Amino acid sequence: MFSLSSCNDDINTEILPILGIYEAHIVGIAGPFSISVSGLERDNILIDAPFDGDIWSVVEADIDNVEEEKWDIDIHRQSLANGIEIWGDGYYYFGTLQLNYSISFFGDVYDYKLIGDH
Repeated sequence: MFSLSSCNDDINTEILPILGIYEAHIVGIAGPFSISVSGLERDNILIDAPFDGDIWSVVEADIDNVEEEKWDIDIHRQSLANGIEIWGDGYYYFGTLQLNYSISFFGDVYDYKLIGDH
Protein backbone atom coordinates (compact mmCIF):
# COMPACT_ATOMS: atom_id res chain seq x y z
CA MET A 1 0.00 0.00 0.00
CA PHE A 2 1.26 3.48 -0.93
CA SER A 3 0.33 6.63 0.94
CA LEU A 4 1.09 10.31 0.41
CA SER A 5 0.87 12.98 3.06
CA SER A 6 1.68 16.65 3.30
CA CYS A 7 3.12 18.82 6.04
CA ASN A 8 1.21 21.90 4.88
CA ASP A 9 -1.17 23.58 7.30
CA ASP A 10 -4.80 22.82 6.70
CA ILE A 11 -6.93 25.20 4.68
CA ASN A 12 -9.70 26.90 6.61
CA THR A 13 -12.80 25.19 5.18
CA GLU A 14 -14.73 28.49 5.35
CA ILE A 15 -12.69 29.81 2.39
CA LEU A 16 -13.56 26.91 0.09
CA PRO A 17 -16.22 28.93 -1.84
CA ILE A 18 -13.58 31.36 -3.17
CA LEU A 19 -11.44 28.58 -4.68
CA GLY A 20 -11.81 27.81 -8.36
CA ILE A 21 -11.58 29.16 -11.89
CA TYR A 22 -12.88 32.64 -12.70
CA GLU A 23 -13.67 34.33 -15.99
CA ALA A 24 -11.95 37.69 -15.47
CA HIS A 25 -11.09 41.09 -16.95
CA ILE A 26 -8.63 43.78 -16.00
CA VAL A 27 -10.83 46.85 -16.39
CA GLY A 28 -9.89 48.83 -19.50
CA ILE A 29 -6.86 46.66 -20.27
CA ALA A 30 -7.41 42.96 -20.94
CA GLY A 31 -9.81 40.07 -20.88
CA PRO A 32 -11.65 37.92 -20.83
CA PHE A 33 -9.31 35.23 -19.55
CA SER A 34 -9.51 32.47 -16.96
CA ILE A 35 -7.69 32.90 -13.66
CA SER A 36 -7.35 30.40 -10.84
CA VAL A 37 -7.66 30.81 -7.10
CA SER A 38 -6.28 28.00 -4.95
CA GLY A 39 -5.88 27.46 -1.23
CA LEU A 40 -2.47 27.93 0.34
CA GLU A 41 -2.88 27.51 4.11
CA ARG A 42 -5.34 28.63 6.77
CA ASP A 43 -7.10 31.65 5.20
CA ASN A 44 -4.46 32.39 2.55
CA ILE A 45 -4.97 31.88 -1.16
CA LEU A 46 -2.89 31.95 -4.35
CA ILE A 47 -4.19 33.88 -7.35
CA ASP A 48 -2.75 32.99 -10.78
CA ALA A 49 -3.47 35.81 -13.25
CA PRO A 50 -1.92 38.26 -15.75
CA PHE A 51 -1.99 41.11 -13.22
CA ASP A 52 -0.60 43.67 -15.68
CA GLY A 53 -2.78 42.32 -18.49
CA ASP A 54 0.11 40.48 -20.12
CA ILE A 55 2.54 38.54 -17.91
CA TRP A 56 1.13 35.81 -15.68
CA SER A 57 2.13 35.75 -12.01
CA VAL A 58 1.07 33.97 -8.86
CA VAL A 59 0.23 36.28 -5.94
CA GLU A 60 -0.50 35.36 -2.33
CA ALA A 61 -3.51 36.98 -0.64
CA ASP A 62 -5.12 36.82 2.80
CA ILE A 63 -8.88 36.43 3.33
CA ASP A 64 -10.61 38.13 6.27
CA ASN A 65 -14.22 38.49 7.49
CA VAL A 66 -15.39 35.09 6.20
CA GLU A 67 -18.22 35.25 8.72
CA GLU A 68 -19.69 38.17 6.73
CA GLU A 69 -21.33 38.06 3.28
CA LYS A 70 -18.56 40.22 1.77
CA TRP A 71 -15.04 38.89 2.43
CA ASP A 72 -12.00 41.18 2.51
CA ILE A 73 -8.95 40.25 0.45
CA ASP A 74 -5.54 41.69 1.30
CA ILE A 75 -2.60 41.48 -1.08
CA HIS A 76 0.38 42.39 1.06
CA ARG A 77 3.34 43.94 -0.76
CA GLN A 78 5.28 41.20 -2.55
CA SER A 79 7.79 40.89 -5.34
CA LEU A 80 6.74 39.53 -8.74
CA ALA A 81 10.25 39.83 -10.22
CA ASN A 82 13.36 41.91 -9.74
CA GLY A 83 12.18 45.55 -9.52
CA ILE A 84 8.47 44.66 -9.78
CA GLU A 85 6.15 44.66 -6.74
CA ILE A 86 2.40 44.27 -6.22
CA TRP A 87 0.07 45.21 -3.34
CA GLY A 88 -3.61 45.95 -2.87
CA ASP A 89 -6.93 44.73 -1.59
CA GLY A 90 -10.31 43.61 -2.77
CA TYR A 91 -13.33 41.53 -1.91
CA TYR A 92 -15.22 38.34 -2.67
CA TYR A 93 -19.01 38.44 -2.72
CA PHE A 94 -21.28 35.58 -3.85
CA GLY A 95 -19.00 34.26 -6.60
CA THR A 96 -17.59 37.62 -7.68
CA LEU A 97 -13.99 38.56 -7.03
CA GLN A 98 -12.71 42.14 -7.31
CA LEU A 99 -9.07 43.07 -6.75
CA ASN A 100 -7.86 46.68 -6.61
CA TYR A 101 -4.08 46.68 -6.72
CA SER A 102 -0.97 48.60 -7.68
CA ILE A 103 2.13 47.34 -9.44
CA SER A 104 5.44 49.14 -9.20
CA PHE A 105 7.69 48.66 -12.25
CA PHE A 106 11.12 49.93 -11.16
CA GLY A 107 9.50 52.78 -9.19
CA ASP A 108 6.72 53.66 -11.65
CA VAL A 109 3.37 52.77 -10.03
CA TYR A 110 0.28 51.72 -12.01
CA ASP A 111 -3.17 51.00 -10.59
CA TYR A 112 -5.36 48.12 -11.79
CA LYS A 113 -8.76 46.59 -11.13
CA LEU A 114 -9.43 42.90 -11.84
CA ILE A 115 -13.00 41.56 -11.79
CA GLY A 116 -13.86 37.89 -12.09
CA ASP A 117 -16.88 35.67 -11.72
CA HIS A 118 -17.32 31.91 -11.27
